[in-house]
Amino acid sequence: MGLLNAPLQGLFFVFREIADRAEEELNDDGPVRNELMDLYKCLEAGTVSEDDFSRRDAELVERLEVIERRKKRRHGHGTH
Repeated sequence: MGLLNAPLQGLFFVFREIADRAEEELNDDGPVRNELMDLYKCLEAGTVSEDDFSRRDAELVERLEVIERRKKRRHGHGTH
């Protein structure tokens, strides 16, 4: 019976690794911050309208807030 469990344990390990890496990417705010900086540069350069800037800025800030809430929840669970 132990031999049958070994492949399943290996498969679960792989799934956990995939889930952990996906969560890390989801919680990485670097790309969102870079996109926000690029957006500000476009506004300064006049390559984006103020309306488009406002809309996109709000979307990016919301994404950052979601990431921050996820990080807080994740760290909160680790301390309890």
